[in-house]
Amino acid sequence: MAEQQLSQILSKLEKLNKLDSIESKLESLQTNLTALTGTVQQLQTSVTANTAANAETRSELAAFKEETSREIRALKTTLNRREQQLRATTIRVFHFPTTPGESIENYKNLANRVYDRILRPLMAAAKSGGDLGVVPQIQNTVESCYRVYQGQQAQEGPPPPVIVRLKDNNIKHAIMKYRRRHTPLPSEAEQAAGTTRFVIVEELTPPAHKLMQELKKNSRVEKVWSVNGQLHYTGTGRSGYIKVRSVFDSIETILSSNS
Repeated sequence: MAEQQLSQILSKLEKLNKLDSIESKLESLQTNLTALTGTVQQLQTSVTANTAANAETRSELAAFKEETSREIRALKTTLNRREQQLRATTIRVFHFPTTPGESIENYKNLANRVYDRILRPLMAAAKSGGDLGVVPQIQNTVESCYRVYQGQQAQEGPPPPVIVRLKDNNIKHAIMKYRRRHTPLPSEAEQAAGTTRFVIVEELTPPAHKLMQELKKNSRVEKVWSVNGQLHYTGTGRSGYIKVRSVFDSIETILSSNS
């Protein structure tokens, strides 16, 4: 009987020892879990800090990009304005017929022809209208005169435009004012050669010229023109004209801002 009781006691002691071992392992696991929890919290804090830092960096980069874009646009606008100022007294004449053997060597002959056929009649109309006191001679009118390209001319198609730099801004303004109603009509020989009319426009910078061509092709635009390099247009079915604020705006920006 005593042996049986002893055996039971020893069995209970063994179970208690196992429980102590399990509790010890649990305590060890709890310690490890606490350490891991602290590590996770540190990582979360680090991630939060990095996220905030990255957000700040992205914000700074976005601000830098926006500022840089504004500076580049401002520089391009200034450069375009200065280039247009260099073209302030320059006009471009379209459909002016070529002559056999025309080249850069005989540009004076081209200047004489443009003066006689186009410029002098327009200045005479400006004199009659009171915008010019006299009709200046060619030497006081034309600074330079040349085709857009020289050399071998195409056998078919319109002749290359003529670039005319005038000596006086008042002369240029008079020519542009009277061109619509007083530009001479082509002669019979010129009409037979394919010239239906002469077209006179301001000489624009490449960005302004490109934008003007894009506006002309847009169905929402009825008419486009320039005054001293400043583009204007009228919308289809709308009254009044609108100034283009910047030649570096997109077509959609230009048209939507005035819709």
